[in-house]
Order: sequence, then structure tokens, then C-alpha cells
Amino acid sequence: MDKNIFLGIDLGTTGTKIVAMNHKGELIRSESAEYQILNPEQQFAEQNPDDWWNAVKNLTNKMFKDKPELKNRIAAVGIAGQMHTHVYLDKDNNLLRNAITWMDQRSQSIVERINSQEKNKELIFKITANFLTPTYTAPNIIWVKENQPEIYAKTKKILLAKDYVKFKLSGEMVTDYSDAAGTLLFDTKKLEWSDELFELYQIEKSLMPSAAPSASVIAEISEKAAEITGIPAGTPVINGSADHAAAALGAGVTDPGEVAAILGTAGVISVVSDKRIGDPDERIFCWNYCLEDKWVNLAPMQTAGAALNWFKNNFDKDNKEAFDNYNQNIIKIEAGSDGLIFLPYLMGERSPIWDSDAKGVFFGLRMNHTKYHFVKAIMEGVSFAFKNNLEVMEELGIEINEMKFLGGGSKSENWMEIMAGVLNKKIKVVIGSETGALGISIMCGLALGIYDSPKQAAEMLASESRDYYREKMDQNYKENYDKFKKLYLNLKPLF
Repeated sequence: MDKNIFLGIDLGTTGTKIVAMNHKGELIRSESAEYQILNPEQQFAEQNPDDWWNAVKNLTNKMFKDKPELKNRIAAVGIAGQMHTHVYLDKDNNLLRNAITWMDQRSQSIVERINSQEKNKELIFKITANFLTPTYTAPNIIWVKENQPEIYAKTKKILLAKDYVKFKLSGEMVTDYSDAAGTLLFDTKKLEWSDELFELYQIEKSLMPSAAPSASVIAEISEKAAEITGIPAGTPVINGSADHAAAALGAGVTDPGEVAAILGTAGVISVVSDKRIGDPDERIFCWNYCLEDKWVNLAPMQTAGAALNWFKNNFDKDNKEAFDNYNQNIIKIEAGSDGLIFLPYLMGERSPIWDSDAKGVFFGLRMNHTKYHFVKAIMEGVSFAFKNNLEVMEELGIEINEMKFLGGGSKSENWMEIMAGVLNKKIKVVIGSETGALGISIMCGLALGIYDSPKQAAEMLASESRDYYREKMDQNYKENYDKFKKLYLNLKPLF
């Protein structure tokens, strides 16, 4: 096939990456650019959408300048992006203000006002299977309406981040189900915008774009965009998805019970299900997945690999071989770190406790503990946090069969051995760092009919290496994990 290149746009929070990948999952070219997060006031986190578009057009032009032969081989353009972040457009489709990002916390008082009535919380949960927080799009739209009425009055369309870039590429305004779920305006079961929620929030339904499946062709590259980006006019544009969903799909997560587990700076567990299962106790999320008739239960953890980086930066800052030394020395220490337990709440915690006041703790320190006891305790403490979230999911009846790990921390064989010993699930480590681009490629191939099924595409494209499995939990881990959970509950009043 002459046109066998998928051009994947990964619109992240701190930068954009564009990856050219063929239908076999082979990386052809990658370009990236960074941009700023703007903090005009305390608790505000904004971005200039022009920065996203400038990044896309600059990166594509650079890619085609260096490899001009790529242009005529592009089969489709797909995109994944940061959730919740949204753009305000006027009647002429001009930007009215900076985008409000998912990190923004300005709507906290609005969230508290809405949540103060139990009937509101019940309605939101019934329709979305989720709970209202300042991260979602809806409360921030309300904030603009109440605090910037002149901007709200001029607003004719609100687009999510990736959908704004798609609009610039094609002239069409469409979102997908996985991103729509992040607005908290979308009925995640009926797969349509919810009249009841628009009425609750007093927001006009006409402000939102149409919604369609992730793996569908929604438009073509326009003549205008072709001139600006170099992507040939008429190239199919795939709807795409939220970034977490694309990364999970690129890791090969297609069937119920399969888990994508990110052990990066932060930690994330996302489990695919063929049923919508919300958590009435508000510990984990339930969003639409990038595959049709699939949902994903997601548990984000604030600090994972960041905890080990914190230790290294404070106690081994100038040691370039610190992580190698850690891996060599922790194997000499028994499971359980001789009773030293770490709570990894260095920046508060999200799932499952949602406590921004929680603190990091080392407990059980004795004279026999060395630097490497601390290192192993950090790895074990992060692993305990993962287990805590898995238990919540299983308590809700969510099936968990196999975990596919990705992220920088998964490169440590010793940490993966600890994870296996704590989680007692079959673990596979995913090779490569371009899982988001792989996920976008799979969506492109499905939309064009190149792949017969998501499973077939994942088996062809996603690469796995090391396997880990421990059927039973070590007694030391059992004792430490029990203390881990009790420590938080007992220390919570002191945080």
C-alpha cells in the first residue's frame, strides 16, 4: 500500500508531539515542541490555544522539510489530547480567551455549591457515573458565565483541546465519547449530551459540538490547513480520543479485565470494562473508552516515580548512577524493608482517598535501616498505593485479569518484581515510549478498515517484553500493607 503512514498528534499539557508511524507500528519520524502553562492568578491554569496550533503547523512543516517523501504516504491524521481543557469561540470562530486547563481549580466554590444539594450529586452520578470536581469542564464554563459574562455572551462554541486542533485542520467541530465524558455534560451510557445536566448547570446545549466514536473519519484536511501544515488536502481526519485512552489502547488494552498501569511521574490505573461501573463512594472515575461499547475505570495517583525522583534529587543529586545503584542494592534487602513503610503522599493524593492535605510519611524507622531501605520502602509504598486502588475496583465488581505496565518506573526490573509481589496479578511490561501514537495509529487503521478488530491491531502493533507474576503476597508485604492503610486513617486528623 502506497499510503501506509498514520500521522498522530499527541496534544499534551506541556507540549505537543507529532509521530509518523506506519501500519505495522514502526516509528518513521517524531517531532515535539513545548509550550507554557499560564497562571494569571492563584489556582488558575490556562493555555493559549494558538500555541497548540503553532506547534502542530511548525512540527509538520519541519517533518516534511526533513522527509518530504512522507507527505504522499499519509493515510490519515489522528489526534489524542489532554482531557477537560476547553476553548471559547465566537460566531466567527475566533478565540475569546485563553483555554482553561484540567489543572485549573478556580471553580472550587461552584463545585461546592452544586454538591451541597444531594439531589444534584445523585443526578450527576446517574447520568455520568462520576462526581463533580473542579477538574471537569462544566464548572469552569459556569465560572466564565458568572465571572466573565461578556465573554460568555459572545461564545457560540466550546471545543475541547484536541477538537480545536481538529477544527483548525478540517473546519469541522466534533468530539469523541472519551473526551465528552470529561466535560460532565455527557450521558456516558446513552452516548449523547444530557439535557438534564445542561439544565442543572444552566448552560446552553448548543455550545457543544456533535459527538462520535473515536475510531471514525469525521472530516478531511482542508485546503487552507494543507497550505499551512503541508498535510495534503483531502487526507482523512480521524476523530481521536482522550490521551489516557490512546495510551492504554497503544499498550494493547482492548478487552474487559485488561489494565493499563502507568508508573511514571504520577501513577494511573485504567481498567477496560464492557459495563459502565461508577463508584458511589467517589474514589475512582468511570469514562467512555476509545473503543465502542467499552468503558474505562480510572484511578490517578499523584506521585509514583516522582517519589523516587524526590529522594534522588535530595540525597543523590550529583550521582548520575544513582538509579543503577538503587537497583543493585535493594535486592539485598528483604521484602518489607525490615518494617520501614512509606506513604507516597508528597503532593497529597487523588485516588482512592482524594485528600490534598495528605502528607508523605516514613514509618517504622530503626537504627538498622540504611539508605537503600528508604529506596525499597518508596517502591513498596507506591506499589501499596496501586494495590489500594485495585482493591477498590474489585470491590465494585470490576474484573481485573492482566496488567500492562508502561512509564519510566516499569523499566526497573526490581520495581516490577515488587509490584508483582504486592499486586498478585499477571504483569506484562510494554516496550517503547510511543504508546499514545500507537493508540492513535490503531484508531486510524480501524477507521479506514485496515485492521479487522482492535484485538488484531493491538496484537500486531503493541510490543510486550518481561512478564512478572507472584500468586501470593509475601507475609511481610501483608503486614506492611495492612499498616499502610491504617497509617493513613490514623494520621489523617494530623495532616
